[in-house]
Amino acid sequence: MANPFVQYDNIVPLVAPVAGTTGTITSPYVDLRNAQKASFLVMFGAITSTTTTDEMVITVECATAEDGTEAAIAYRYRISAAVGANTWGAVTSVASTGVGLGADDSDNMSIWVEVDPDELAPDDYRYARVLATPSPASQMEAYVISALAILEARYKQTTHISATASASA
Repeated sequence: MANPFVQYDNIVPLVAPVAGTTGTITSPYVDLRNAQKASFLVMFGAITSTTTTDEMVITVECATAEDGTEAAIAYRYRISAAVGANTWGAVTSVASTGVGLGADDSDNMSIWVEVDPDELAPDDYRYARVLATPSPASQMEAYVISALAILEARYKQTTHISATASASA
């Protein structure tokens, strides 16, 4: 389905392209109250690391309040091929510990992370955010990353109800 001029899916820019070195990049929360489905698209540029075993670990955290205690959750993901190719890997489930993407083979790639808000309801989670953590942080030299949230609204409309929560805690 096409989404002409972002009329139906609520696309929320979370992390503008940023260069990192050793610290975790944490997106702001998005409010899932009006979302039927929630996805994060995390895009990588060039990654430089000291060893071939370094990883970027992608995790998702949820909370009951935007300033509440976070809990990492399990999710599903797909990894893209390099920029310029429209090929995505298989849908894969991952535990709450997240998925580690090898620094040497994740240059110019993207990961699509999908969260089902209905699965979060038993824990009363309303807010979600995505994190990218270099591991081990001491050996990561540089990386470029950005992230979006794509929310499928429960009720389609051309003027979105805000999904913006607070800045990262």
